[in-house]
Amino acid sequence: MRSKQFFVVLLMLLMPLSGCVGSEESGEDGSFTPATGEKIPALTAPNQHGENVTLSAMEGTMLVVLLNMGEWCLYCIQATENATSLIVEMEDIDERYNVSFVEILGSNETWDPANQSYAMNWSTQYNTTHLILHSEVANQYVLDNIEVGFPTYWIVDLEGILRVASPNVNSITAEDVQEQYDIYLSEK
Repeated sequence: MRSKQFFVVLLMLLMPLSGCVGSEESGEDGSFTPATGEKIPALTAPNQHGENVTLSAMEGTMLVVLLNMGEWCLYCIQATENATSLIVEMEDIDERYNVSFVEILGSNETWDPANQSYAMNWSTQYNTTHLILHSEVANQYVLDNIEVGFPTYWIVDLEGILRVASPNVNSITAEDVQEQYDIYLSEK
């Protein structure tokens, strides 16, 4: 029993350093999170309103993806709580581009895949304005594409190419998104 208590205390001490612990296992295709400069993996999953959403439909916008877990991950809650203000800042900082924000919620409070009612309750509880994708498919997507821990942010350009992968709570800003957009424009 003491070793279990020691492990829990150790885990709690290490979590502030890297967010919640992620999976070290690779996906079915043997890959980890996409590398910078690669197209993000395809995903179609229901949002909190029950409508299917496809990530590729967001191409043509600067996309921020929040790979997240449920309330067992306190840093994941903080990321969701701050998402709406980040979205407002991204929309206000630069009128030249259209931005999208989507959260992929992998699990519920018991580590099971987030379902429709959990995603809707999550959205309501944290007063979100963005899409929250969920389901077993979304859960597997998060697990297959996390390299370091939860939450993780991706900044994805207009062509669906990963520009930045940033683990840790609130680790990107509107200025980071604008910078990636400017780099994208300079390359075109």
